[in-house]
Amino acid sequence: VGSLGKYRDEKDVTDLRVRNCTFRNTTNGLRIKTWPASGVLHAKNFTFEDIIMKNVHNPIIIDQKYCPYDSCPTE
Repeated sequence: VGSLGKYRDEKDVTDLRVRNCTFRNTTNGLRIKTWPASGVLHAKNFTFEDIIMKNVHNPIIIDQKYCPYDSCPTE
């Protein structure tokens, strides 16, 4: 799930299922990220099954205040 809350008209992300995946030679594996000051949004009821990681630098990332810029909004 990427960039949740970047745009004002976004909805909650629920009931996501990811299964039978292999990540090889990647920087990131499973990732959930939300933007700071994104309002009230929910990311819930996620299921990950049979996930294989081989040479993955960041296997799981949950970033609730993602911002790729030098100056980012604060809460």
